[in-house]
Amino acid sequence: MTDTVQVERHDDIVIVSIHRTEKRNALRQEDWIAVGDAIEALGDDADLRCIILRGAGEEAFCAGADITNFEAERSNRRKVKAYERATDRAFLAVRNSRLPVIAMIHGFCIGGGFELALAADLRLSGESGRFGVPAKNIGLFLGYHLVQYLVDAGGRAVAAEILLEGRIIAADEAVSKNLLTRVVPDADLEEEVMKAARRIADGAPLSHRFHRAALARLADPRPLSRVELEAQFDYADSEDYMSGYNAFKVREKPKFQGR
Repeated sequence: MTDTVQVERHDDIVIVSIHRTEKRNALRQEDWIAVGDAIEALGDDADLRCIILRGAGEEAFCAGADITNFEAERSNRRKVKAYERATDRAFLAVRNSRLPVIAMIHGFCIGGGFELALAADLRLSGESGRFGVPAKNIGLFLGYHLVQYLVDAGGRAVAAEILLEGRIIAADEAVSKNLLTRVVPDADLEEEVMKAARRIADGAPLSHRFHRAALARLADPRPLSRVELEAQFDYADSEDYMSGYNAFKVREKPKFQGR
């Protein structure tokens, strides 16, 4: 879609790659906008079932913000607010995508790059993965949405450790803190991610949509309403449920349409 954000389709799976390898895939404001544009556009494609988000090259998933652009993009309150509108939109595009999103991580996954990965549904990392949010080194405040991503993944104690110490941790420590879904050898990463994406893509889109919405809703402490409790049975009226039910009876693979 742009030089920085490239899209490659594999049937009903799409790979969105960040290409700024000379900067360890660190992003400028315009690049964050491009990420948001790409993810939002793909969510409108009824033929797609899963998005894989990755960094190009050998060194990084995404090293966060390109600090060489701080003077132009983040040197005062007005600029910071405009910059963070772009980053928030990218994070929320991933978090709220109609399609499940897998972050495929190798090498540096730092700052905004780590937050982008945390917005995804699943995070699979190679052993080379390195994670951290060194906001304290620049005096940044991530904002409530991004702090919440850390809390959702690892809990309050882990979020405090990541934010207050600001150290970079390896993939094995990150997975032990529930910040990753799983870690595999770098040589196996692409194969493992594609297998995970295929398992997702073969499932019923409505089932994924209902479960992802439920996970988000259950993070809200308010009691479930009668309307919400009744709506949990809506799946029984769907074409996908009938397709899955009828295919199961005759031991065939169902053909889901997302309806």
